[in-house]
Parts: sequence; structure tokens; C-alpha cells
Amino acid sequence: MFDIGFFELVVIGILALLVLGPERLPKAARTAGMWVGRIKQSVGSIQQEINQQLHMEEMQRQLDENRRKLEDTLRQQEALLTQPDRSDESIAAAKTNGPNSDAPTTNHNGSVEIASETSTEALAQSVNSSPSKADDSPYGSTEPERKS
Repeated sequence: MFDIGFFELVVIGILALLVLGPERLPKAARTAGMWVGRIKQSVGSIQQEINQQLHMEEMQRQLDENRRKLEDTLRQQEALLTQPDRSDESIAAAKTNGPNSDAPTTNHNGSVEIASETSTEALAQSVNSSPSKADDSPYGSTEPERKS
């Protein structure tokens, strides 16, 4: 802010010594130092308040943006949930595609299902099958795997 070098400070010190004298100069220097310290403290607190206010505004902006995104998402979800029931469409699709087709259909609550008899049977077999003695071994599931 001010461009005061060492030479300027020496000139100010000599002038203060001549004007104030050696008896009042130490007291004047303490008073000047106290005022400079108070000014620095005030400037520091003002900077801190400004930074805090800027941080709060940034947080408020992010909060508003997140709230807007959340409301948009909620509106989209509500729109999906409040769409008319498409069971008539799924019945027509089932008639045209047949019962064994892998085409996606929409059930009565709006969720999409893929009707596949083969995948349902495979799942049922894997759930109902019991583990063999070979599966219990930590070294392999078949005889050749355990030996190697």
C-alpha cells in the first residue's frame, strides 16, 4: 500500500527525535505501535468476516443447487410413479409375443419384468441343488483340481 523504505523510516525517526525530544520519543513510539497493532487487528477481523461471509454464500449457493437437483429428481420419480397403469399394454404384448418370449413386459405395479422360462428354471435348479462333497473342499470342486 505505502512504499516506505528503510531510508524514509530513518528520516521519520530523526525528525521525531528532533520534534519530540529524547524524553517523549519512547512514549510516542509505544503509542504509535499500539495504534498500528489495533489497526492490524481490525483489518484482520474484517478480512476474517469477509472470508466467512463469502464461504457462507458459497455454501448457500451449493445448498440451493443441491436442493434444486433433489426436487428435480423427486419430480421425475413422482412422474414415473404416477404414470397410468400399463397392464393393458403388457397383456397385448404377452399375446403377441407368446408366453415363452424373452421380451420385457410391465407388470401391474409398473415394474418391468423379463419373462424367461429358461432363466427361471436355471435359477430354481441352482437354489434347490444341494452342494456335493467335492464342493466342501477348499482345494477344488472336482477330483482332478484337488490333486493338482
